[in-house]
Amino acid sequence: MDNYEVSRDRAQAYFLNFDQQAIIDRWGLRNDGDYLHLTFLSRDYRIHRKTGRVERVPGGIQADFSEVLSIFDLLCHEGEDQFLTGKYAPVNSLRGCPVSVGVDAEFHEKTAHYFDKNPELLKNACIALGGMPVNMGDIGFVLPLFDKIHVILKFYHSDEDFPASITLLWDENTLHFLFYETVFYIAGFLLSRISEEMSKAEQEGGSV
Repeated sequence: MDNYEVSRDRAQAYFLNFDQQAIIDRWGLRNDGDYLHLTFLSRDYRIHRKTGRVERVPGGIQADFSEVLSIFDLLCHEGEDQFLTGKYAPVNSLRGCPVSVGVDAEFHEKTAHYFDKNPELLKNACIALGGMPVNMGDIGFVLPLFDKIHVILKFYHSDEDFPASITLLWDENTLHFLFYETVFYIAGFLLSRISEEMSKAEQEGGSV
């Protein structure tokens, strides 16, 4: 097992320390005797109530490190009163952000280049993930993250002066629901899900 798998399995075991009924009540989760059920980034998951194992459904494939850590951080995050503002900002401008620096425009450079070559596939992939278009950037979508929590993707095409760029915008109170580090796991997972849908569409002849 690599370190990511070890961390994932530890997180699953740690989840068992939490009051599952309180989590069910807070988030309105579907549940039965064996599993808690939820949707994260338009994909269905289940959590085994006795082991904490997180699986994609259908199929029962075990979720990976970024999925597990993101889901448990959302479900188990404690502390502040949790409410959304409806106002969005880059991650380093969120309320409670531990640092005060600009967003690194090169952080998603490789993915931005892929999006730039395939704008129609990008749009269709966002729609396939439940996204709604918004008038932001050259391509903008509001994407469902979990329950009522959303992320805005703002994409700009390259031109003669600037490379293509991606900005993800989060509700200003996102850090009431997630740790700062988890936002980056989710960002990476979100972009990989979009790229996955785009790649699948390419293989199927251009439609998602």
